[in-house]
Amino acid sequence: MVDAEALAWSREVLGEPGPYVRETLPNLLVATHGRYVALQQQTGLADASPYGLIWLGIPRALVDGLSGVAGVQRHRPKRGRYVLPVVNGVPIIPWRYARDGKTDLKTVPFGKPVSDTRRSLFEPPSLPAELPLGEIGLGDAVIAELPEEQQQQFNEYGADIRALATTGGLVAVLAFASNPDALLNAHFGYARLGPGDLLDWAYCEPIELSSVHTAFVRDTTTRDDGPTFDSGPLERPKLRPRSPLESGSPGDDSTPPGPTGTHE
Repeated sequence: MVDAEALAWSREVLGEPGPYVRETLPNLLVATHGRYVALQQQTGLADASPYGLIWLGIPRALVDGLSGVAGVQRHRPKRGRYVLPVVNGVPIIPWRYARDGKTDLKTVPFGKPVSDTRRSLFEPPSLPAELPLGEIGLGDAVIAELPEEQQQQFNEYGADIRALATTGGLVAVLAFASNPDALLNAHFGYARLGPGDLLDWAYCEPIELSSVHTAFVRDTTTRDDGPTFDSGPLERPKLRPRSPLESGSPGDDSTPPGPTGTHE
C-alpha cells in the first residue's frame, strides 16, 4: 500500500517531481550498491577500499538517474568532489551512515566534525535559472495512480505538511547502511543540521529494500563530463527506472577516506 503521507512530504518539499523522485531513489541506490560490490569482487583486494568509493559513486548515479526529469538541476558544493541533484531548490544528499545493520540512524553525527562542504549543503544553493527541460508530469502520474481514498489522504497530509516544509533549511537525505556483503538499511527523509551535528529529521521513512526492483530500467541521456574515477571497464549505460506510465553521505574533498561519519 502506498504511503500517502510520504508522498505528500515529497510533493511539498520537492515539488511536482517529488513523488517520482522518491519512487526512483531506492532503485538507483540498489543498482549502484550492486555495481560497487562487483567492483570490490573484481579487484580481489582484502580490504573494502574499492567498495568504499561508493560515497563518490552514489551522487553521480543520482544525478545521472534523474537527469531526464524536468526541474532537476545539478549542484557542485563548494570544494566538493561530487555533484548532487537539486529538486525544487532542495539538494538530495546520499549518506552512508553505517557499515552495519544495528546502528541507529538518528544517533550518528553527519560528520566528525561536519566539514564546511557539508555545512554548505544546508544553505540554499546558488543555481542559474533554467527552463523546465526534461520529462514533465512524472510526479503527477504517481499521484494519479492512487485510489480515491488515498488521494484524499494525500491532500489532507499536504495541507498539514505545507507549513512545516516552507520554514526553510530542509534538505533531502537518502541515508543507508551497507558494506560489500549487503545493503542493510535505507531511509529517505528531510532534515536540518541540528545540535551536536546530528540531523534533525522533519520526516524520515524506512525503505523496504526487499521490495525494490531494478529490472525495469531504461537508458537515459546524460551529460558527458569527461573521464571520472570510476570510468573504464565497469562503465555501463546510465539507467533509471521506468516511470509508472511505462508499466513498468556523500563525502567532501577535504579529507581522505576514513571511518564512517567523517567523509561519507
